[in-house]
Amino acid sequence: MANIFDDKTADQSASTPPRALGEQPGGLRSSTRMTIQTRQAQKLVLGRKRSKDVQPIIGLLDFGRRMRLLWLSAQADDPYADWYLLKIEEAIDQAKTVMSEKKQWLDDVLDSMPGFEIDVAQSLQPIQVPIAFQNPYGYMGAYLIADYDALCCSIFTATHIGLIDRSIATNLYSQTGKSIRRTFDLAAKWKFSGATRDDISANSPIAIKAIAIHGECPEPILKKTKRAKIAPEIRVRPKAVKIEVKKKKENVEKIRTAETEKDNKTEMRESLAENLFGMG
Repeated sequence: MANIFDDKTADQSASTPPRALGEQPGGLRSSTRMTIQTRQAQKLVLGRKRSKDVQPIIGLLDFGRRMRLLWLSAQADDPYADWYLLKIEEAIDQAKTVMSEKKQWLDDVLDSMPGFEIDVAQSLQPIQVPIAFQNPYGYMGAYLIADYDALCCSIFTATHIGLIDRSIATNLYSQTGKSIRRTFDLAAKWKFSGATRDDISANSPIAIKAIAIHGECPEPILKKTKRAKIAPEIRVRPKAVKIEVKKKKENVEKIRTAETEKDNKTEMRESLAENLFGMG
């Protein structure tokens, strides 16, 4: 996998005049492409759509789309989104551990034949997949598939030259592939509720609905003492900002009304004094 600027972006950057030192720099843009060597990894990128008598399989692209809403919800102080980010991060770490252990075992097998230098198989026509995710978790899912793709190449090589049999190869493909699919499936299990930690504290109707969907949220998650290592900064919701602004406007209006009433009373007293005593 590579993270580079594509030619189009580079051409645009070259044709755009630089800004002065006192101005703000323009937005950052980059393109990312991942190279796929095996059909097994390709299937994990695409996933499988639901059809008659066939359950869907969440692929990388769908995982990235689902993680966008989950990320934004965690940013808006949804504790359940925070909880699922932590679950997904833990599942990613577990999948990485499984693949690392299998890869190390395969490397030892491939190095076990003295007098042989074995090059791991590579595709003659690999696939390049442009990817663009709006949060880090989409890319973390892509890294899993890149590791899995490399592992599949090693499995094929070891099988092809007779160092492992087909049953062992099938088991390796299955165990490592399941660890990635399990991670992607977590994103599909999360359901948007719109609840916030304030809603949970107030036991609002939104909170009751969220609890019915996901169950009781763990206390460390509610108190923000336990969050995913890569979690978004929690921001004030626009709705809360609007309420605060409305309150400030109401307070200002009350002050203005009181001042107006005071000025009106003063004018009435002065007018009465002029009529009674001829002051002016």
